[in-house]
Amino acid sequence: MFAIITATAATLGRHGGQDITSAAQASGTLKLAAGSLAWVLFALGFVGSGTLPVPVLAGAGSVGLAGLLGKPRGLSRSYRNAPLFYTLIIAGTLGGTALTLTSVNPITLLVLVAGVNGIAAAPFLIVVMIISGNRRLMGDSRNGALAAVLGLFAVALMTAAIAMLALLTGA
Repeated sequence: MFAIITATAATLGRHGGQDITSAAQASGTLKLAAGSLAWVLFALGFVGSGTLPVPVLAGAGSVGLAGLLGKPRGLSRSYRNAPLFYTLIIAGTLGGTALTLTSVNPITLLVLVAGVNGIAAAPFLIVVMIISGNRRLMGDSRNGALAAVLGLFAVALMTAAIAMLALLTGA
């Protein structure tokens, strides 16, 4: 992810495209760096980045919400055994697909979702660190000292990034 961000920033900064508000503008800026067939590369990347995560995100969100509500979940179960889980998957997939039919700017939406995920990641990682370090819950499979230090370093780095974002955007 860092490599993608760095390469994008270097490309946009070098070719003067810092204010990208549409997929067409992003593709046009990429053309300056990658040539006349850059739109093909951009289109494949854009479609792939939108298509691949839809079932994963719908499934993950459905597992989380059904689990939170104490309802049966999992693709190993039938619709009859886990109706809420499958209904959530269907609703998430249809909702994501319906967004493509609206006038919502996909670049703005991608940035917004990435921001929300970035802000939510640190607290979620803290919960994971607490659970994974708990001997009563994890037994002999609990995190060791190195994993705990690396996890706390990741939490500190994410928290610093969130603070920097808030500082730079005035939020």
